[in-house]
Amino acid sequence: AMRRGYDRQAYVELVSRVRELLPSAALSSDFISGFCGETEDDHQDTLSLLREVRFERAFMFAFSLREKTHAHRALVDDVPETVKQRRLREVIDTFTPLSRARNDAEIGRTHLVLVEGLSKKSDADWAGRTDTGKRVVLPRRAVSSAIGRAGEVELSMGDYVAVRVTHSLSANTLRGEPLARTSIGQFEESRRSGHAAL
Repeated sequence: AMRRGYDRQAYVELVSRVRELLPSAALSSDFISGFCGETEDDHQDTLSLLREVRFERAFMFAFSLREKTHAHRALVDDVPETVKQRRLREVIDTFTPLSRARNDAEIGRTHLVLVEGLSKKSDADWAGRTDTGKRVVLPRRAVSSAIGRAGEVELSMGDYVAVRVTHSLSANTLRGEPLARTSIGQFEESRRSGHAAL
């Protein structure tokens, strides 16, 4: 009913190929619970896909009919709201511990992080995203001006910084220790050369 141009097998094969070629690739998807005509078997297939693929991020919603869409013109919103909400809760409850486990596995790893701004919870922290799209909170303090260099600088919004992950705060957020301001090129070269800081 959602007019996908592929089936589950093709999708899982694509995911396997991506992970084979890019082992650190982070996968994200949208999940709409209770789309027109969704059966309990369809819902169970979604839960098993979540377990099989183990997405890093997911945007999860209960279906609601929108005007000027194919569903509005051609389909019947036939899944009761209580069923949509139960299924959505089951999708969230399946995704969250899997995502948390993936974040737990990040502890001790070093990532390139783009500083996006101050943390929403404290002006004493920066917030940013890893190159795999994971949210990272890090203390606002002076760091090495570059990987392997003496001298310190204060970070600013828009800077890249090498960050060692120290904690998994939730299914969506990591905490890390800033190591040095860097660039994409410098970070990758340091990683390839096996620099001790990384």
